[in-house]
Amino acid sequence: MRSPGEGNLDLSVQKDFPVGESKKLQFRGDFIDLTNHPIFNSPGLTLGGGLGVITSTQGPRNIQLALKFIF
Repeated sequence: MRSPGEGNLDLSVQKDFPVGESKKLQFRGDFIDLTNHPIFNSPGLTLGGGLGVITSTQGPRNIQLALKFIF
C-alpha cells in the first residue's frame, strides 16, 4: 500500500533587543506546519471494510512563542 505524499513547512523567527551594554531580550516564534496542510497517516491494511482507507491525520499546526532575558 502507498500512502499520500508528505509536505510540511516549519518556520522560526528570532529578534534580539539590546538592554544596556551586556544584556539583551530575545523574542522567538516557532511555527510547526505553518501552512496547516493535513498530513495523512498510512491507509488501513486489514481485509474487509478498512483496506486502503485513510481514517486519521497527524496533529494540527503548533505555534510556540518564547521570551528570554540574557545577562
